[in-house]
Amino acid sequence: MNDLEPTDRASGKGKRIDLNLLIFFDAVYQTGSVKLAASLLNCSSPNVSQSLQRLRDLIGDPLFIRNGQKLSATTVAIRLHEETKNSLHELQYSFENFSEKSKRKLIIECMPYFSIKLIPLITSFLETKNIDCEILNLEHSTTESTFGERLSLKKVDIIFGVNADLGLSREKFCITTGTGILVCRKNHPRLDKSYVYGTDPSENVAKILTDIGVIKKMRTLNADFFQNSFCSLQAKSFLSICSHIAVSNSVAIIPRSFYEQFKDVFNLKSLETNLDMPVYSEYMYFNKTTSDKVLYLELFNYIKDNYDNPLY
Repeated sequence: MNDLEPTDRASGKGKRIDLNLLIFFDAVYQTGSVKLAASLLNCSSPNVSQSLQRLRDLIGDPLFIRNGQKLSATTVAIRLHEETKNSLHELQYSFENFSEKSKRKLIIECMPYFSIKLIPLITSFLETKNIDCEILNLEHSTTESTFGERLSLKKVDIIFGVNADLGLSREKFCITTGTGILVCRKNHPRLDKSYVYGTDPSENVAKILTDIGVIKKMRTLNADFFQNSFCSLQAKSFLSICSHIAVSNSVAIIPRSFYEQFKDVFNLKSLETNLDMPVYSEYMYFNKTTSDKVLYLELFNYIKDNYDNPLY
């Protein structure tokens, strides 16, 4: 008869086995001792013995036979161990790894411009709180109507962006208010300190590429300028726009704070102009029902207090 052929009493068909029993079994198998298994699992010897007896009843085999001071595995126990050891260890590893990952990931979504300011602040905040956490930064790529959906589906934890209506179930906090500024490269062949639209010769313009309504509305401030000027570049990132401005004769309207941080990197200068510069507010959004609400409020206050103080 096959050693693992179940008796009528021990037939496992249709039964649910407590995986803890296999953990106790594996510990006894590895140590050859109930006492050592208990020490390994940080539990009592009676607890190990009771679990082992339950597995014996389920399998219909003694599993271990005392051989002096050590418990020796039966042929059934040897086969059971061979059949379950890899799956058991993989299951333990997967669960522990999943548990660790699920506790140590913060998913944020924002425009690339915001991430340059926010990532250092979020990193610094987590370090001051001694929170070992992976930050996953996703970029805005569609309209704000989908931002709320991603919060609802918990695909993101926090969204940073300009003013948008994401519904009553979201917390919304204003981080700061900024203004735009007209820029060109320092060695522009025609522009010195100013650009007067309608008087000076027309200049090519680089524009931010976005579907976010509030940003698109900012262009209506200078509708004639954008409509009548040749567009030399559209890009989703202000970094791309500034790298284009650095080697072209185009102009662009970018956030003033971005200009102050990167003007020397891209060899830019600001221009006085008769164009209307946009004013915008930057917000932080998260679900009202999140279990991390207190922590997110602390993060908001930390960002707000340090947003205008570069960390590098």
